Amino acid sequence: MNKAHFIVLLVVVLGLLGGYLAYPRPPELALMHYKNQQYTAARAEYESLLEKGDASANVVLPLSDLYLIYGEMGKAVELMETFVEYNPDNMEARLRLSKYYQQTQRPHDYLGSLEKRTEVQPSEQALRNLSQLYNAEGRYRQQIEVLKRIVQDYEAKPHDYLDLAYLLAAEGDMVGATDILRKLAHEHPASFDLRAREFLVSLSLDLGQYEGAITYLQGYGERGGRWTVYYERALAGAGRYPELFAFWERQLARPDVSDKERREISYRYEHTLRTLGREEKRLAFLRQQLLRSDLDKKQRRELGERYETALRENSRWQTLLAYLLEQIERAESSPKERAAITYRYESILRKERGEEELFVFWQQQLARSDLSDAERKEMNYRYESALQKAGRYEELLALLRQQLKQPNLSRKEKQALAYRALQLNDKVLAERIYMDLAANAPAESPEVSQLLYIWGPRPEPLALQWVEERARSAEGEQRLAWLERLLEAGATERVLKMSQGDLVSLGFSGEPVEFQMDILQREEDYPRLRLVMTQAIRDSRSVEQLRRFIRRADHVGFTDLASEASRRILAIAPDDPDMLRRLGLLAYQEERWEDAFDKLGRYLKNNSGDVESNYFYAELLTRRNKSQLAVPYYRRVIQLLAAEPDLDLRQASVRAQALYRLGERDSAILAFQELLADNPDNPDLRADFATILIETGHIEQAGEVLATRGQGT
Repeated sequence: MNKAHFIVLLVVVLGLLGGYLAYPRPPELALMHYKNQQYTAARAEYESLLEKGDASANVVLPLSDLYLIYGEMGKAVELMETFVEYNPDNMEARLRLSKYYQQTQRPHDYLGSLEKRTEVQPSEQALRNLSQLYNAEGRYRQQIEVLKRIVQDYEAKPHDYLDLAYLLAAEGDMVGATDILRKLAHEHPASFDLRAREFLVSLSLDLGQYEGAITYLQGYGERGGRWTVYYERALAGAGRYPELFAFWERQLARPDVSDKERREISYRYEHTLRTLGREEKRLAFLRQQLLRSDLDKKQRRELGERYETALRENSRWQTLLAYLLEQIERAESSPKERAAITYRYESILRKERGEEELFVFWQQQLARSDLSDAERKEMNYRYESALQKAGRYEELLALLRQQLKQPNLSRKEKQALAYRALQLNDKVLAERIYMDLAANAPAESPEVSQLLYIWGPRPEPLALQWVEERARSAEGEQRLAWLERLLEAGATERVLKMSQGDLVSLGFSGEPVEFQMDILQREEDYPRLRLVMTQAIRDSRSVEQLRRFIRRADHVGFTDLASEASRRILAIAPDDPDMLRRLGLLAYQEERWEDAFDKLGRYLKNNSGDVESNYFYAELLTRRNKSQLAVPYYRRVIQLLAAEPDLDLRQASVRAQALYRLGERDSAILAFQELLADNPDNPDLRADFATILIETGHIEQAGEVLATRGQGT
């Protein structure tokens, strides 16, 4: 081969080789497409390489990114899971897979991935991420272990100590929690803040590590609030009571302590003394607190109640009584406060000392001038009740007399005193009170009634004279009322004598004359009653009064005066229906036919009337041969009697007569037969029946009725 041929051949070979070297291979081509953002072509190239068995990182990692770009997260996760399975040491792949798990909200898978990653390549950040995931899943024990590794192996932050301490405490490992907190205080003193300190103190107290708690409370107990309570609890738990008492006394003396805090410290101080059995110191402490000048009324009352309780619990009755009496006699005590304290004082006296000292106390208290009316009344009631129960009636009466001397007693209070005096059978005292109450009272008052009760059925002349003087000084209705009272007292002659004077001055009219009639009727002095009534009827101009006179005359049997009063009414009111009926019936009974016909006719003209008025008027019309005019009245009689549930003999006889007058002869005869069967020995009934039989032509039957007698004759 010559040199020229060799050169030509060399050129050809180099050309072919250069062309080969200039054309990119498939991985390079895929990468080029990827970098040029030709994602579709790049994806096709990478998937082709993967199908041909190239599962290297150079293919898998960019292909997974392309899946993410196309939103095919599932393919990206599946691809990366397969790669990590065959390449467990590839940290970049593990990180990608963890990231994919987070994005697809698969925390469990992410946690598992992170755990494997941490095992292979532990780091502070990986541990922190793992801690957060354990916390979110509630896997606190595993979180505790991770935090322990962070605190032990890395530059842990203060919050890592706190988080670990809280988790340990929550899991019940309070000792471990206190150790971590102490480590925080030692290694990061600037970050050992109030929250961490309080947490450590609280855990130490719960563990009974009181001395340890005191170490971290030095200088903090003075802060007040919870810190004070922690400090007190630590001192008490450590048995350092002298320091505790000194601390409380300093706190109570501080001017900046609020009333609420001071009250709470005081309660704790006292409770501790009580628990330790230091009763003398407890009493001394409470007494000392009561002497403070800055107490308001509410605070003093609360302390006083606690002091009383302490004295009661220690049976210091003498001291307690002295204290209560001191409070009762304090000028600034209100009536309500004094009443409550007095009740407690009395209860102790009654239980521990007996009623004698209680009676002395009541006597002394009732002698005070500063008691309110309500207090005095209430104490009087208790004193009276005790005396009554003990049967000490003389002392009780003495108390009533003492009460009567009090100024400004109300009428009701005087009445109560008088009633109590009567209960105790002291009529003299009761009479004295009632005389005072009745001095200006009307005759109908309860006080006057009580006086008459005390005086009894035969009052002394002085008592009667008192009533008579009240009657003489009264006027109008009150004068008559007092005369009535005098009459109740049995002084009839006094009343008659006084009422005569009234009649002279007032005339025979109005209430005085009727009052005199009452007296004469009560005394059954009928001659004088007739005289008074005769004159009163003659002079009266009042229809209502005349009606009362009629009722009285009917009651005592003065028929003529009743008729006279009726005529007087008709003279005043000619159309008075009651008087027309009354006088018409009376005239009929006395066979004064014309008068009866006139008055009954006038009465029935405007009134439907009753059985008697209708029947008698119908009979009067029949007498005058006006039978047709009588028919409506007979029918009215039948209607009225039909409404009666049961008819007596007279009503049944009238019914039978009315049936006869109406022409219902068979019904009338049947009615008489039934009446005669029930009343065979009634001669008037036989006579009326016989008359009807004769008038109807039954002569023989009429004879039989008159001749026959009942079986009993």
